[in-house]
Amino acid sequence: MKLVVAFTAALFALSASSYAQAQQKKEIVWGAPNVLSSYYWDVLGAIDLGYMADEGLSIKVVNNDNPVQNLQYLATGAIEITSITVELALSAMEKGADFRFIASENDRLSFVFMARPEIKEYADLRGKTLGVTQLQESTASLIRLLLEKHGVKRNEYEFIALGGTPNRFAALVRGAVTGTMLSPPFDFKAEAEGMKRFGTAFEAFEGAGVVFAVQDSWAKANAEYVVKFLRAAAKAQRFFYDPKNKDKAVEVLVKYTHLPVADIGKNYDAVYGPNKIMSLDLELTDKLLQPWLDLRGSSEKPARYIDLAYWKRALGR
Repeated sequence: MKLVVAFTAALFALSASSYAQAQQKKEIVWGAPNVLSSYYWDVLGAIDLGYMADEGLSIKVVNNDNPVQNLQYLATGAIEITSITVELALSAMEKGADFRFIASENDRLSFVFMARPEIKEYADLRGKTLGVTQLQESTASLIRLLLEKHGVKRNEYEFIALGGTPNRFAALVRGAVTGTMLSPPFDFKAEAEGMKRFGTAFEAFEGAGVVFAVQDSWAKANAEYVVKFLRAAAKAQRFFYDPKNKDKAVEVLVKYTHLPVADIGKNYDAVYGPNKIMSLDLELTDKLLQPWLDLRGSSEKPARYIDLAYWKRALGR
């Protein structure tokens, strides 16, 4: 009887301890435009694989419709760490926003230009309306660069701002626009609907795709947790880069996106394969940011926008 009581007491103590540990986890609010995208495979994986929990973190995920809303949330503290494409965030920082880039998720841009079935070549886009996220944002800049590379000038087509990838996908398949850039895995979904694949953003521009950004003041006050977040995300990224873990990577993204396994499998090959879209160790180098500054005609140096202190601590550099 004493043994049973002792065992029961020990079990209760263990449960209480586990509960207390769970209660002590630090909540980090992470947000991104269209979180159901392979851009964020590392964060979604770090949550699903338990790496964030291992670091003592509980991640609250906030989905935003577009990058502008996402940056507004970051500025007001509604989210604490964000994944964001570079150009719009740079614009906000140049206007005085207290943001810093702290790591890279995607070392290359994985946007894919998709067009309606009747479009046979780039020249057919003349006189057409193309969908973008915002008129002054990455998708617009990248479409312009890609079309210029193929001889179609900016004054030969129109842009319409539609918001995030799900909106642009819907507009494309319904015929409201003739072409747009889509984030994977929506390019495969569009292909299944009869849309035509034309080119990738990195054919026309090489630079960081999606980066982690924070409010500088918040990050300095919460440095320990920023480091833990990056360490967990980097661990998931390295895990998924190993081809033997492809099935698990696919399982994780299917769980979050509810898209077909076959599409997510192709998506994995596109971003973790030879194109090396995803950042293996999350390092945001000057080389990755400089092309964006050059595109904007900026004389500033990348060091103004990047703080690698958290990343260095996370990876022991």
